[in-house]
Amino acid sequence: MYLGIDCGTQGAKVLLWNAQTEQVVASSYHTYGLISDRPGQKEQHPAAWLDAIRNGIQTVMAHAAISPAKIAAMGISGQQHGLVLLDANDTLIRPAKLWCDTETVPELTAFCEQFHAALGKPVHHVTGIHIPVAFTLAKLLWVKAHEPEAYARIEKLFLPHEYINYWLTGHYCAEYGDASGTGWFDTVNRCWSKTVVDAIDPTLLAKLPPLIEAHQPAGFLTAASAALLGLPEGIPVSSGGGDNMMSAIGTGNIEPGILTMSLGTSGTLFTHAPAQIDTREHPDINAFCSSIGGWLPLVSTMNVTNAINAFREVMDIPLAEFEHYLNSSEPGAGGLLCYPWLNGARLPNRPDASASVMGMTTRNFNKANLLRSVVEGVTFKLCKGIEIFQQCGLHFDQVRVIGGGANSRAWCQLIADISGIDVIRPTVSDAGALGAALQARWCEQNLETQGESVTLRDILPASLRDVGCDLIKPCPQQREIYQPLYARYHEWMTRAM
Repeated sequence: MYLGIDCGTQGAKVLLWNAQTEQVVASSYHTYGLISDRPGQKEQHPAAWLDAIRNGIQTVMAHAAISPAKIAAMGISGQQHGLVLLDANDTLIRPAKLWCDTETVPELTAFCEQFHAALGKPVHHVTGIHIPVAFTLAKLLWVKAHEPEAYARIEKLFLPHEYINYWLTGHYCAEYGDASGTGWFDTVNRCWSKTVVDAIDPTLLAKLPPLIEAHQPAGFLTAASAALLGLPEGIPVSSGGGDNMMSAIGTGNIEPGILTMSLGTSGTLFTHAPAQIDTREHPDINAFCSSIGGWLPLVSTMNVTNAINAFREVMDIPLAEFEHYLNSSEPGAGGLLCYPWLNGARLPNRPDASASVMGMTTRNFNKANLLRSVVEGVTFKLCKGIEIFQQCGLHFDQVRVIGGGANSRAWCQLIADISGIDVIRPTVSDAGALGAALQARWCEQNLETQGESVTLRDILPASLRDVGCDLIKPCPQQREIYQPLYARYHEWMTRAM
C-alpha cells in the first residue's frame, strides 16, 4: 500500500493506493483557508497543511481498516511556487506566501529590470524559463523589501512540498521539477543558478537545499512524525514534486506523444520532453523540469470551470443539466463568441482583460447557446496552447483530461473535435495524489533492488499504460465545422487585444 498526498491551495487530498490490485482503496479531502487581508495577498499557515494531512491519513487508514505496517512508502504533491521560511531553530518565520499572491508584482518587475540592465540579458536567458509573478522569486523579493527583519532570520527556504518532506523526514532537500518553478533554478543544466541567486543575495546560495534525483527518497519517516500520523517509522518518503509534475505521473504522461489537460478553476496543458525547449520565442510556455528526470513544458490559462460556472449560475442551470444544455446547441453556439476573461487573461497574458459575448441576436440569444459559447471559448483558449506546443516541434496523438471538467463527456467530445486529438479520461481523476503514490512506489522499488534501475513505466498501472476504455475520438464532421470557427475566434481575439 502507498500513500499519495496532494497538498493544494484549498485543501489536502490523501489517497491510499493498492499496488497489487491497482486500485484506490480509500481517499479523503480536508480543506483549509487563505490569509487575504490586503489587495493581492494570498498566504497560508503551513500548520494547516500538516493538520489536514494528519486528519486525511487517519481518515483513509480507518476507512481501509488495514494495519499501518502495510504502508510501504509515501509521496507528496504540492502546490507550486509557494515560499516557506525557517530560521536557525527550525521555527517558521512567517506564513507561506502562495503562487497566487500578486502583491509581489512591483518587487519582481524591479528585479528583472535591474538584472537585465546589469547583465545585458533577461533572467529567462539565464534560467531557461520565463519568470511570472507566480514564481517563488517574487515572494522572496517581497519579504526582503517589506520584512527585512524576517528576511535576516532565514536559514532554510522551502517550496510547500519540500517543507512537508522536511517535516516528515528531517532531511533538507529539493528535486528538479518543483525547483524549476522558483525563478532561481537553471532548468537547462538542472542546478541552482548562481548568477540569479547572487543577484538576489550573495549569501543565499549556501542556504538553498541540496538537489536529489526524482527516484531518490527525500528521506525516511521520523519517529516523531510516525507517531503523529500513526504510520511505521522509517518508511521511505519519495522526492515528491509540484502538483503539475505529480499529475503528469498520475496520468501516465511520462514519454513524448502524450498531453495532459487539467480542467479546473484555471486550465493547464503539459507534456513530456526529453530535453529542454527554447522558449525565447514562446513566452507563454513554462519550461519546467519534470519529476521523473525529463522536462515538462506547460501552458496555463485563466477562467475555465469558474467562468463556465458563472454563466451556469446566472442562468440558473443546475450542474446536473449541464450536459443537456450543452448538447442542445450546435457547434458555433448559433453564432455567439465568448471571451471568458472574468479574471483577466493568461493566454495571452492580459491581466486587465475583461469578458465579452459577441454576435447576439434575437434568434441565438438563449441559455443553450450562451452556455455552449463559454465552453467553446474556454476550449478554444486551451487548444491554442496545443498549437503553441506544436509550433515548438512537440506532437501528440492523445490528450488525457483531468479535473472537474473531465466529468462532462460532452465537453471532452468538444475538446476532441476542436483539437483533432483523441481524448482519454483516466480512471483515477485525483492525478496529483495518484502520481505521488506511484512515485513513492517507484522510489521504494529502487531502494529494494539496491541499484538495479526500476523505471517509472515498469510500475505504472495497466490503466495508464494501455488506455482506451474511455476513449473519445474526434468526429470528422464536427472537426470540419470547428476549424474555421477556431481560426475566426483567435483572429477576432487578436484584433481586440
